[in-house]
Amino acid sequence: MSAEAAAPGSLSDVYAHQVRADLERVEAEIARTEARLEALRADRLLLGRLWENLGAAEGAAVPRARGVRSRQAAPAPVAPESGPASRGPAARRGSVRDAVVRFLRACEQPVSVNDIFAGLPAAVRSSGKVVVRNAVEALVAKGDAERSREGQSVRYTWVAAADADA
Repeated sequence: MSAEAAAPGSLSDVYAHQVRADLERVEAEIARTEARLEALRADRLLLGRLWENLGAAEGAAVPRARGVRSRQAAPAPVAPESGPASRGPAARRGSVRDAVVRFLRACEQPVSVNDIFAGLPAAVRSSGKVVVRNAVEALVAKGDAERSREGQSVRYTWVAAADADA
């Protein structure tokens, strides 16, 4: 009987050893995956900056980090005749621009790009903060908004004269 009583204990030791080994293996795999994810995030940041520098001249937006679906190998050039009804980068910029204009018009004091970005709908925020900043800077270039510096911070204000034109 003592041999039968010892058998379940040794079997549980075998299971405990196997579970411990599996846990160690899984934790090591998680550590490798997290390190790989960190490297991929660093690559994404670098590539995003490169894309901004290369695509800014062509007016191409930075692809989103999640859910990026590419229908073609390279970004399509934006034709000057593309209007708001088109579904390309110009249409996305137009909707971002419209949302930024609405936000700036509603603000009574100068706001930063972070403030603007936080106040936009999620669908517009998915375009990215750089796209929002570019939209605000385009409004400044057209004279629809003004840029001011407060220390190291840059703030933007809607120009009331622009409302008279609209």
